[in-house]
Amino acid sequence: MFRSGSSRRGVVASLLASVGLLSVGASPASAADKIKYGLLAGPQTVHIGIDKGFFKKYDLDVEPIVFRSGAEIVPALSTGQIDIAATAPGAALYNALARGVNAKIVGDYIVFEKLPSLSGAVVRKDLYDSGKIKTPKDLKGAKVAVTARGQAMQLLAGKLLETVGLKESDVNMVFMPQPDMLVGLKSGAIDVMFNSDPFITIAGDEKFGVELVNMYTILPDFTLGVVMYGNRVLTDRGLGLRFMKGFTEANRFLRSHEKMPGREVVVQIYQKHFPVKDPALYERSRFGTGRDTMESNVHGKNGLSEQLKWYADHGLIPTQPNLDASVDNSFAREAAEALAK
Repeated sequence: MFRSGSSRRGVVASLLASVGLLSVGASPASAADKIKYGLLAGPQTVHIGIDKGFFKKYDLDVEPIVFRSGAEIVPALSTGQIDIAATAPGAALYNALARGVNAKIVGDYIVFEKLPSLSGAVVRKDLYDSGKIKTPKDLKGAKVAVTARGQAMQLLAGKLLETVGLKESDVNMVFMPQPDMLVGLKSGAIDVMFNSDPFITIAGDEKFGVELVNMYTILPDFTLGVVMYGNRVLTDRGLGLRFMKGFTEANRFLRSHEKMPGREVVVQIYQKHFPVKDPALYERSRFGTGRDTMESNVHGKNGLSEQLKWYADHGLIPTQPNLDASVDNSFAREAAEALAK
């Protein structure tokens, strides 16, 4: 029996608190920090981080914001519409950096680290089988498709042609989106496409394309995709480090699940975000991953500085940015050090 009304009230309060109906002397849990992450449509490392809880582990709520083209991403990052971006280090990005865009490259998330890499040159199967195009030297006069002027696929095509003494003027170069290249190759409208997976795997599966060259053999350690921080994350170092820890863990998970068994976990995540008619396509396709440290290759072989020079030499970058001022590897370095403890 309770001796007083006040005692009864105290016990009732304790009971209510125990079932979550009343908080006694406890502060409310802090909400996760929202991060808007810009990217192009398609399965990426960020989806692994979201679904496996790597960002939640660091009190982050990452929201993917899909853009139609890479040209839209950096302006959105610069104006604060998004906080972080995954994009390609093409001429448009370098020109934006030269203009002083309020953003920095903080890591590489797709690198040609081993054979086969994500990207390659694929020739029409009938041309390959007939012997008309069997080696890169045979590309002279061919109709070659790349995504856009000043983007990575044009650079890859140019670099491959250079290895056999050819120039862009020696081929008939056309520009089209990656999915359209499959239609062009299958119909005979183009002879060769410079593309990435899953499109390379689709061309092989449907037997109308043969990978002539995997680009790792020409450009090992080439960076196909970079992560960029906008002003909000650059100025809140703790926030930037938390994101990089989660992203690094997601990248390492992806790297460790590239082969079966284990790969099916990644397939399920990718199929959830970007369904394809044949889920097994994800089982056969190559994944785009960054190096274990996530640090950007700036001045190393086939690094960002060499890409920048290629675009500048081809008249696509009037004024070159200061890459050392535009890249900040400290977030990736500190995240890797913290995860090693």
